[in-house]
Amino acid sequence: METQVLPDGIEPYIRLVILFTIIITALMLLLCYLYLSIRKARKQEQLSHDFSNLVIEGLETERRRISRELHDTILPQLHGRAVSGQIRSICVNLMPPDFTCLSLKDALAHFCMQFSKRSGIQCACFIEETLDFSFFCAEDQLHVFRMVQESFNNIEKHSKANSASLSVRYNPAGGADHILICVSDDGVGLINRNTEGLGMRSIRQRAAILGANIDFINETGNGLMVRVELLVPPPADFARQSREDE
Repeated sequence: METQVLPDGIEPYIRLVILFTIIITALMLLLCYLYLSIRKARKQEQLSHDFSNLVIEGLETERRRISRELHDTILPQLHGRAVSGQIRSICVNLMPPDFTCLSLKDALAHFCMQFSKRSGIQCACFIEETLDFSFFCAEDQLHVFRMVQESFNNIEKHSKANSASLSVRYNPAGGADHILICVSDDGVGLINRNTEGLGMRSIRQRAAILGANIDFINETGNGLMVRVELLVPPPADFARQSREDE
């Protein structure tokens, strides 16, 4: 049986086709691997997001329960004015503001005033008058309030500060679509930069739920700034109209 000899010039062409086939196959396998990896990462991110929501929801439920227990069971049995005042203050801090009756701006301003009275730390509060949080749902407004509250709790417990401040305004770099929230103090700052307490982790969780950018700007001996940048959601009517157009 005779072996068929390929014409001159055909064999290099066949080798080139085989090489291209191998390269294309490898690229397709790589693309499939990247697609599956991205899909897995997105699924894990969604699971992490859902878990954070459940944790925060459970935390808020427990806050309400403890506040009611203190108010209805413990407080009526106390007669000392100082102790009663402390328990009432704890109840107020645990219970979330009613954003159906009170705006987030008013709730933040009131909180700063109460913080200064309670802690003895001078607190400056600036909230831009034209700010509009009405596009945020009540749950998201509560996340914003809790982040500010937790930041001030950290100041009171750890900073050794004499003064603190809250600034809430539109971010000049982002325009009316971005709200910038800054909580700062003149305390000792983060002594151990590699360690974050429960309060800071809670702030990060809430920021992740909101899709907000967050930074802890620290200078040891010169205080700490918690910087949160929020993207304002579109108005409900606009979002609904967009869904109808689709």
